[in-house]
Amino acid sequence: MESATTSDGTPSVPTTPGAGSATDLSVVAGGAPAAVLLVDLTSRAVVHANPVAEQLAPGVRLPVGLDDWSDAADLRDLDGAELSSTEHPLSRVARSLPVAGQAVSAARVSELGHRRDPLWVVALPMLGAPVLADHALVVFLPLSRREAARAAADAAQAQAQVRDRAVLATGMSFTVADARGEDLPLVWVNPAFTAMTGYSLEEVVGRNCRFLQGPGTDRDAVRAMRRALDAGEEVATTLLNHRKDGTAFWNQLLLSPVHGPDGELTHYVGIQTDVTARVDADDERDRALSAERRAREDAEAAHRDAESSRARLELLAEATSRLAVTLDVAECRQRLLDLVVPGLADWALLVSTDEQGGVHDVAPRHRDPSRSGELHRYVDRWIASIAPGPLLQTLLGGEHARLIADYDSEQRRCERESWVADASLLELSDALGAASVLMVTLPGRRHSADLLALVRAPGSPRHTPDDLHVAVDLGRRAGLILDNARLYEEQHRIAATLQNSLLPQLPAVPGARAAARYRASESGARVGGDFYELIDLPGDGLGLAVGDVVGHDVMAAAAMGHLRGLLRASAWDTTGPAPSLVLDRVDQLLDGLGMTTMATLAYARATAAEDGSWLLEHATAGHPPLLVRGPDGRVEVLDDVHGLMLGVQPSVRTGGSRRLEPGSTVLAYTDGLVERRGEELSVGLARLARTLADAPEDVEELCEHLLARLGDTDDDVAFVALRLGG
Repeated sequence: MESATTSDGTPSVPTTPGAGSATDLSVVAGGAPAAVLLVDLTSRAVVHANPVAEQLAPGVRLPVGLDDWSDAADLRDLDGAELSSTEHPLSRVARSLPVAGQAVSAARVSELGHRRDPLWVVALPMLGAPVLADHALVVFLPLSRREAARAAADAAQAQAQVRDRAVLATGMSFTVADARGEDLPLVWVNPAFTAMTGYSLEEVVGRNCRFLQGPGTDRDAVRAMRRALDAGEEVATTLLNHRKDGTAFWNQLLLSPVHGPDGELTHYVGIQTDVTARVDADDERDRALSAERRAREDAEAAHRDAESSRARLELLAEATSRLAVTLDVAECRQRLLDLVVPGLADWALLVSTDEQGGVHDVAPRHRDPSRSGELHRYVDRWIASIAPGPLLQTLLGGEHARLIADYDSEQRRCERESWVADASLLELSDALGAASVLMVTLPGRRHSADLLALVRAPGSPRHTPDDLHVAVDLGRRAGLILDNARLYEEQHRIAATLQNSLLPQLPAVPGARAAARYRASESGARVGGDFYELIDLPGDGLGLAVGDVVGHDVMAAAAMGHLRGLLRASAWDTTGPAPSLVLDRVDQLLDGLGMTTMATLAYARATAAEDGSWLLEHATAGHPPLLVRGPDGRVEVLDDVHGLMLGVQPSVRTGGSRRLEPGSTVLAYTDGLVERRGEELSVGLARLARTLADAPEDVEELCEHLLARLGDTDDDVAFVALRLGG
C-alpha cells in the first residue's frame, strides 16, 4: 500500500468542520503512532493488533475477548474513572455499533507515553470488505495535549449536531490492505475515502494504492515508504496525490502494521489526512517538504510557487461550490462576478449574447462600490456603441480566450477603436482603469453564449499566462453551470406552461362562486397529474372534482388530460347520475379503453333547492375527503364514504349526501395540501380544517389564505373552493 487520501472529491482544498477549534484534526492525527485493532464481530474478539496496540495491552495473546483486552489496557475516561457499558467504546464495538470519536485514557508504558495519557477512539464496521466484512477496525489516536482531549470530549457531549460530534471520525480516511497478498492489495476503505477521492469501494478493492500517485509525486519518498513496508515497519509521510477527477492534493499518510495471533504481519491500516492547506503555511518544513512543493508545482503546471498554486485551486474549488448550489441564472452570474472581483480583476463584465451573436445582457461588477454607477453608465454606452456583427468573433477572432496585457498601450488603441462605433467610449474605460484585460468564453454543451471580461487597472499586477489558465478553467466550469441553469429555467417554464394549459378556466355559475389554485413542486421540469374541475351540469347541478394521477412526468400530465375528458363525459348526463355512478363509469371506461392510468379522484354534485339550500352528493376513489365550512364557520370532514382508486379494477362505489345551508363552502384538494413527510394524514387533515375555519369568506381570498399557510410543500398542490349561495 503506497498511498491513500482524504478529500471530498471536488477540486477544492477541503476545510475540516470545526477547523481552528481544539478538536481540529491536526490535534489528533499529527503523524504520531496509532494503535490499531481488528475485531471479529462474530466472536467479539480482538484477532489482530499492530505493535503499538500490543504495547497498550502487554502480555495479551491473540485472539482475546474485547473485555479482556480492555482490562489489560486499563481503558478509562479522561479523569481515570471506570467507563460504563454504554460509554465504553469497545462495548459499543461488540454490539456492532460505530464509534464516531470518543476521548478515553489508558495506563501504559509504550511509544504513546509513560503515563495515563488521553486517546481518541474511532471504530468503523468494515462493510463490504472481502473476507473481513464481519470485522471492525478500531483505531486509538493520541491527543497531543490534555486540554485538547478535554475539549474534544466536551464537544462530543455538548454539541447537538451529529456533524459536529463526529468531525474527527468523518474527516479522516481509513484503508486496510492485505499484507499477505501480492502487491499489498486494498481489501476495504471507509466511506470518507470513497467520498473524498471519488473512487468507490468496488474500484479500489484488489488494487495497490499507488493509483493515487501522479507524475508530480516524489519518487524518493515513495521508495523510502516501500522499504519500510517491506520491513514490516510503521510509515509516516506526506505525498502529493491525485483524486479521480485529476486534481492534486497533499496527503499526510500513516501506515500501521497489524499482526495476527502468531505474530505474522497480516494487514496494513492506513490513516490519511488532507493537509493541502497546511503544507504551504508550515514554516518548519524540512528539505523533503521543499522537494514535494516543487513536485506539486510540476504536477499541477500552475504557478511558480506553492502559494499561488494554492490560491488557484481555492478559487476554482470555491467557484464550483458556490455556483453549483443555485439554478437561478441571474444569481449564478452575480456569484461568478463576486468570485473574480477582486481575485482576477478590478472590474469585470459578464456579457450574454443572443442567437445572432449580438449583446443580450451585461452584468458588471467593480471592486469599489462607489464606482458602480460609473461602471453602469459605461456599460449602457458600450452596448449602444458596440460594432455590428457577432461579439465573440469581433473581440476574440474565433478563439476561446485572449490575454491583452498591454491593453492601455498605443499599439492597442487602433484595435480597440474598431470594436466600437464611438471612439470617445474608450475614454470612459480608461477613466475606470483598464491596463490589462483577460477575455474568456463560457462554453456550454453546444456553443458559447457568454463572455467574461476581466480588467485590471494601472497599479495592479498585469495579467499573466497563469491568470489566463485560471480564467479558462473557471470559464469552462461556469459555462456548464450556467448552461444547466438556463436549461432548468427553460424546462421549468415549459413544464409550467404545459401544466397550466391543462388546467380549466372555472365557469361563472349563477348562485355560486368558485376559485382554484395550482402550485407546482420545486422540481424543475417535472409536471404532475394534479387537477381540479368545475362543471356546469344540465339543470341546476354543479359538478366539482379534484384528482391526482399517479406519477410526475409528461405521461402523468397527458393521462390527467384524458382522465378529465372521461370525467366530464361521464358527469354530463341529463339524468343527473349520482357521483358514485360517475366514478364507476370513469373506471369502466379506463378499463374498457385499455388505459393504464391510476389515479385518485373525488367528485361531488351540488344541486340548488327552492328554499335556497343545496344538496351535496359526493363520492371518492381513494382521494382525501372533501371539507365543508358552514355559514357559522364550523368545518366538517366528509369522510363517511370510501372507494378504491381508479385504474386498479372496476368496482361499485357508494356515495354520501349533505343538505348545506346557503353560504356554505366546499373545498376539494389534492394530498399536497395536507400530507407531510413522516406525518399521519389525520394530522394534516386537522391542520387543514383549522386553516379553513380561519379563512376569509371570499373564495379568492380563501384560496390565497390556504396557499400562504399550507402551500410550502415538496409535492404539487391543487384545490378548488366552491361557495354555494349566500
